[in-house]
Amino acid sequence: MTVLLLSHQWKAFWRSRSTGKSIAIQIFTGFITLYLLSIALFLGFSLPTFLMKFFPGQNIVTVFCGFILYYFALDIVFRFLLQDLPALAVQPYLAQNIKRRELVHFLNLRSLFSFFNLLPLVLFVPFSISAIGHQYGSYTALAFVVVILSLCIFNHFIILFIKRKTGISIGWLVGFFALVVLFILGDYFSVFSLTKISAVLFIALLKMPWLCGVAVLLAIAAFYNNSIFLNNNLYLEEMTKAGRQKESAEYTWLQKFGNTGDLFAIDLKLILRNKRPRSLLLLSFIFLLYGFILYKPGYLNKDQLGFVLLGGIFITGIFIVNYGQFLFAWQSTHFDGLMASNIYIKTYIQSKFVLLTAFSTVALLLSLSYGFINWKIIPIQIAAYFFNVGINIVITAYFATRSYKGLDLSKGATFNYQGIGAVQWLYSLFILIAGAAIYLPFALLINSWAGIIAIGTLGLISFLLRDWWIDILTKQFIQRKYQILQGFREK
Repeated sequence: MTVLLLSHQWKAFWRSRSTGKSIAIQIFTGFITLYLLSIALFLGFSLPTFLMKFFPGQNIVTVFCGFILYYFALDIVFRFLLQDLPALAVQPYLAQNIKRRELVHFLNLRSLFSFFNLLPLVLFVPFSISAIGHQYGSYTALAFVVVILSLCIFNHFIILFIKRKTGISIGWLVGFFALVVLFILGDYFSVFSLTKISAVLFIALLKMPWLCGVAVLLAIAAFYNNSIFLNNNLYLEEMTKAGRQKESAEYTWLQKFGNTGDLFAIDLKLILRNKRPRSLLLLSFIFLLYGFILYKPGYLNKDQLGFVLLGGIFITGIFIVNYGQFLFAWQSTHFDGLMASNIYIKTYIQSKFVLLTAFSTVALLLSLSYGFINWKIIPIQIAAYFFNVGINIVITAYFATRSYKGLDLSKGATFNYQGIGAVQWLYSLFILIAGAAIYLPFALLINSWAGIIAIGTLGLISFLLRDWWIDILTKQFIQRKYQILQGFREK
C-alpha cells in the first residue's frame, strides 16, 4: 500500500495542470541540489587533507570526532527553519478505506526524501570509509557509518515531531527557541564544550564499535515517537481540546486597546498560524544570536562602532524588514473583506505600527543581555532601536503601500520568492542608505559616538511624530487602495 501511495504522488506530479512550471522548478532545484551535493562529496573525500592542513600535528580522526555533534546540532536548527512537513500529501486519502497505519508509514517514508538526509551521508561517509577504515579497520568504519545514518534519522523525525507540536501549541515554539538559545549560550560561555563531549563519545566509539547501537535506538525511538503522534492526530477532529479552542480568547487582553488591539490580534494570529510568517518570526529570533558574531571586542575597543551599530539595527529591526516588506500583502486573501469592514484606515495603519514596534521592542529587551559582554553595546542597541521604530517602520509602511502582489500563506518560506519584486529590493537599499546618511557625516566629522547619538536622536524625534507620519501614510494608502485590491485579487 505504501508503494502504491508513493506512485500516486508521482502520477499527481505529472498530471498536474502546472506540470510545465513544476518541471522547470524541479529541474532548477535539481541542478542546485546536485551542485551542493557534489561540493559536499568533494569535501568528504578532501576532509583528511583539510584537517591535516588546519590542525597540523593532531590526529585527524580525533579532530573529526570533535566536530560531529556540532554538525548535527546545526542540522537540527536548519531543519526546523527549512524542512517542510508532508502533511498535505495524505489529505486526499483520509476519507478512503485505508488503514491509518498505512497512511502513517506513507508519510514517514515520503518525508525521508530530503536534501538534509543526503548531505551528511555524502559529507561524512567517505571520510569514515577512507580515514577511519584505514586506521581502525572496516568494522569501526561501519559503526561510524551506522551512527551518522542513525543521527540523521533521529534529527529528521524529532524535528518533524517538534514542528507538528508547534503547529498545535505556541509553547513548543517558544520552548524550542529557548532551548537553542540556552544551548548556544552554554557553549559560548564555556559552561560546557560540545567539542569535548563529541570527542569523548566518538573516541569511545572507536574503541567500542558496538556503541553504535545506542544511536540506532535513538533513531528508532524518534521514528516511533513521530509515528505515535501521527497515528493519534491524523485527523483534524482528533486534536486536543486545547488545540481546538477558539484562539481569539487567548488575546482578549488586546480588546482593551479598542480597534487597534483587535487588528493587532488578527495579525498575531496570522503570524502564529501560517508557515511563512511563523518561519520569519522564528528566523528573526534566531538572528538575535548574530550578536556573538557582530559584536567583536576589536570593534568595541577601537571605537569602530559603525559595525556594531549595523549589527544593532539588524538585530532589532530584522522582523520589521522581513515582515514589514509585505505589511498588507500578508492579508491579501481576505483583504477585500477587511477593507469592506467598519474600520478606519488610520486605525488599520496604526495597528501595523504597533505590531512592528512591539516585536522590535521584544528584540531590544532580549538583545540588551549583550551588555554583559561590553557596556557600550547597550546605548548602541537603544540608538538602533529608535532608528528602527522611528525611521525604519515609516519607510517600510511607505513602500508597503506601493506593493500590489499578494501572498499565498499556505506555502512555506523555503525558496519562496512570492511577492518579491523591484520595490522590495529598492526598499532594502533605501534602509541602508538612510542609516548611512545619518551616521556617517557625524562619525566622520566628530566621532563614532556622535553618529550613534545622531541616529538615535533622529529616530526618537521621528517616533514622537508618529501620528503625523500615520496621517501621511493614511492618505497614501487611500490613494492606492484600489490598486492594492486589484493586485491582491490576481493569482
